[in-house]
Amino acid sequence: MKTTTMWVIAIALVAVTGCSETETEVIDSGGDDQVALGISPNLKVEAGTRSATKSVVSGDLITYTNANYTTEAPGLGVLITNKAANGWYTPDGMDYTGHHVWYMGDDKGANWISIQTKGATFADTNESPYYLTKDIGRVYAYYPYDATVINTLVNVNAEADLKIPVTVLAAGEIDAQRNNAKKYWNAGTWASTARGDLASICLPAEKDYLYFAADGGRYVNNGRADGFPPVTPEDEPNNLDTDNPGYKINLDMKHAMAMVSFRVYDGGRLSDNDVNFTKFTLKNHPGGTTPFKTGNGKMSLTDGTITETVTTAELSRTIINYVLMRQVEAGEVEGQYAFIQTGSATTGTHGKTVSKSVGAIVYPVAFGEDEIDLEITLKEGNNAPVLYPVTLAGTQWDPNNNYIYTLSAGRNKLTVMDVSVEPWADNEQDEIPL
Repeated sequence: MKTTTMWVIAIALVAVTGCSETETEVIDSGGDDQVALGISPNLKVEAGTRSATKSVVSGDLITYTNANYTTEAPGLGVLITNKAANGWYTPDGMDYTGHHVWYMGDDKGANWISIQTKGATFADTNESPYYLTKDIGRVYAYYPYDATVINTLVNVNAEADLKIPVTVLAAGEIDAQRNNAKKYWNAGTWASTARGDLASICLPAEKDYLYFAADGGRYVNNGRADGFPPVTPEDEPNNLDTDNPGYKINLDMKHAMAMVSFRVYDGGRLSDNDVNFTKFTLKNHPGGTTPFKTGNGKMSLTDGTITETVTTAELSRTIINYVLMRQVEAGEVEGQYAFIQTGSATTGTHGKTVSKSVGAIVYPVAFGEDEIDLEITLKEGNNAPVLYPVTLAGTQWDPNNNYIYTLSAGRNKLTVMDVSVEPWADNEQDEIPL
């Protein structure tokens, strides 16, 4: 028997409007050849997210540095059930015999293969194709790959059973050394920050969970069902076809989590000296319904819904290397940490455009007035830290969005100036009411 591996592996996570596929050369020489599952994931967002850490997935490519291959390359997990999703799929052959398939790509986000173990480098890692039969299966996928899923998801009796563990970390330290503000002080003037530096800065250990939304269907087989014309490598897949869908599938991946970020600037003459933003804390308001949660939960592989969260503890992040920008009056001296407000917050020099943002990945949540509190900690030199509390206006933090709060600090209070909503993209969208 000849083995035919039919991969469609362009694992680039690109915008929906710019998705592309790359096919490797294949040989189709008859009905007895084995046919491997071919995947082509893309990220279903309007544009790509830039990130200074690997906790947030790039909208262009899942990449990593070769030096950090063992720690920054988790790969993609794929699970395959039978047609009715009440049991696991039985593959053809002995290369991959289970239902939980691990995909890995190179440091450029290309040349993705299914594997069973990681080598010392990607070049040292062997491919283990997952071969399909003529029977119909359903594909479910998630990121990042978690080897424990095979132990926590042993049996499947219905689609509702397909859930994987997820977590929101309650604490950690963020290094805000990188400047991701829209504008920066450059040789005596304000310049636009390079697009590549417009990054989400968060805790490196956080995980940005993605799931396969299956907008175009989940069904696959080897394309050789009885009574139907065989699916060839040139054919486009029809993953809604329950009879003979073929072996290729487009994995439209979506974010299951929300992100909340904060910019803080000195808008009220706090000090003529540097003031550092050293911590933010999110927690439920006393007497409320405790909508905000951290800790462990489960993510549905069908629609990304998060359930079974068990903790309502606060979330806090300590921050290093974040000096507040100071708003000064016209005629005063501007510089690296001092700006004169001009024009609008979109086109001019403003606390919103010159201040860095730091954030955290959170569970999606809807909350009302007096439900969630934010505490910002500021520190000047060797003076004692000062805590600035504010209760957030009721809204909802939806999956796939980054909610960026811009806050102005004065001597007596912290004021929320605006809340911008970014669809995991670089360009901000309309503000939501405060």
